[in-house]
Amino acid sequence: HPDKNDEEDAHEKFLKINRAYEVLKDEDLRKKYDMFGEEGLDDSGRRGGSYQSWSYYHDDFGIYDDDIEIVTLDYGEFQRSVLEGHDVWFINFYSPRCGHCHDLAPTWRRVAKQLQGVIRIGAVNCQDEFMLCQRQGIRGYPTLNLYTTGEGTMKYNGRREEDDIMDYVSRFLNENVIDLWSGNYNKWIKDAE
Repeated sequence: HPDKNDEEDAHEKFLKINRAYEVLKDEDLRKKYDMFGEEGLDDSGRRGGSYQSWSYYHDDFGIYDDDIEIVTLDYGEFQRSVLEGHDVWFINFYSPRCGHCHDLAPTWRRVAKQLQGVIRIGAVNCQDEFMLCQRQGIRGYPTLNLYTTGEGTMKYNGRREEDDIMDYVSRFLNENVIDLWSGNYNKWIKDAE
């Protein structure tokens, strides 16, 4: 407290600690600070985004943010991994406010588990990555696009059932079957190491 502290900046320190206490005890201020930092506490309108309720952020964050089999992509990651990469990607473009997107989520997770290590499975939250989705021509949600190295980008228009999606993807997979026998077994083992 400035009354009990002779330091030159005691008053400023006291105000800073008092402001922190005020923010921590007020639920709305705490939420603003969590989302926007110090700028979120400034009511001058300079803040980059608008304040949303806690339920908005609790309920509307990305559907696949916690799934390890599904890569959540932002603009930069999409550019590097999908457009400039050499892997086959199957991407779900969705909005967290879309009921059909939530209906598809369990199926998309099962597909991702089945295709783990075969192709890359991703998701783009179009609410967060609006410009990316616009540039990819996304007009509705969910949109499932397959990005191949040889045949380009293809939009999946089939039923959103696991078997149908798997049948579709399997048409674009390269099959490399090697017939192993005693004469070539050692060669392939050495090449693999």
